[in-house]
Amino acid sequence: MEALTLPAHIAYSQGLNTEITFNLSNSCAQALTVAQLCQLADKDLAELPLTYAPLSGSVALRQEIVHFHQTLNRKSYPFDESNVLTFCGAQEALAAIYTSLLSPGDEIVVFTPNYPSLVTMAQAMGVKVNAIPLQVSGSWRMETEQLVAKMNDNTRLIVINSPHNPTGSIIDSEAAKQVLASAKKHHCYLLADDVTQASNYNDLSLAHDYLSYEKSLVVGVMSKSFGLAGLRIGWVLSGDKSLLAKLLSVKAYGSICTSAVDEQLALMALKYSDNILARNNRIISDNINHFQRFVDSNAGLFSWQPPQAGIMTLVSSHLERPVSNWAPELARKYKVLLLPANLFGVEGEYFRLGLGQLNFPRALSLLQDFVDGDNSEHVKA
Repeated sequence: MEALTLPAHIAYSQGLNTEITFNLSNSCAQALTVAQLCQLADKDLAELPLTYAPLSGSVALRQEIVHFHQTLNRKSYPFDESNVLTFCGAQEALAAIYTSLLSPGDEIVVFTPNYPSLVTMAQAMGVKVNAIPLQVSGSWRMETEQLVAKMNDNTRLIVINSPHNPTGSIIDSEAAKQVLASAKKHHCYLLADDVTQASNYNDLSLAHDYLSYEKSLVVGVMSKSFGLAGLRIGWVLSGDKSLLAKLLSVKAYGSICTSAVDEQLALMALKYSDNILARNNRIISDNINHFQRFVDSNAGLFSWQPPQAGIMTLVSSHLERPVSNWAPELARKYKVLLLPANLFGVEGEYFRLGLGQLNFPRALSLLQDFVDGDNSEHVKA
């Protein structure tokens, strides 16, 4: 296995070597404080013993995770806590899945761009990545027909991320049926990275039936739609209990278990998910309107397609200098982080826009100051 390096977007942020106050590329919704979450749940954790959490995750938390996904997808499966395994965030879950399922010579099918580790982890393992590039000319649509065409008898894993990071495109319920049928046809595993599925402010048809297939794995996390990135809780939900046992073995060589405090806070968040998600989805919707006004008032400088769902989208910059040139200057002068989209494998002058934060309007005003201050230098004639 090749040596892993820092994902490109993380290496970029680390390399700026400057204090960041605002993150315009934030992939998370708005966070709550511990006090706000405890008040919402009317619960005090002061007497919680600071002991190890169960290796698989607390029973109550895993039961609530099953309920959460069944509600999201309007399905009822014969699942209980034994169908769920918690991890220290979604990244640990994804790494455990790749480690447990993939070997050199295997093939995966994945839409690109995407969260970088979905590709780099496979490549480091000697796995062939059959990538399906999304196109701005196609409104970044994930065409399931292209996915089906990429599959063959060597396909070990299909990787689906909907709503999509970083474009905000979706695979709707009808298209999900085609994905599921193709996985069954080729007897391969299906990984659904559903970390922003609950960010569905346009009330689209995002429900799927992937978990009816034993070789499906659904990944969720506290950080994205919930905005609770400080709770390092992610999870895998699957009907394949033998595979979950393999994932647990991988976890035992990593985090071993998650934080008992984080698990209790995550349980509270899931129990009151309707309140938290409704609030966060209002913030995203408001910020979409804020950014549309920004685009309108800077005619010709930026263009975009608002996300169909999720928290992120890509914005095209028509400034004279490339994004990779002026984005570091924005960070140094205005303390605003903005990630060039080439860090996610996108060709052209794009950046990732995160729409989940309450301070988004303030960050946008600083971007406006930057554009206005350097207007003559940046704008194309």
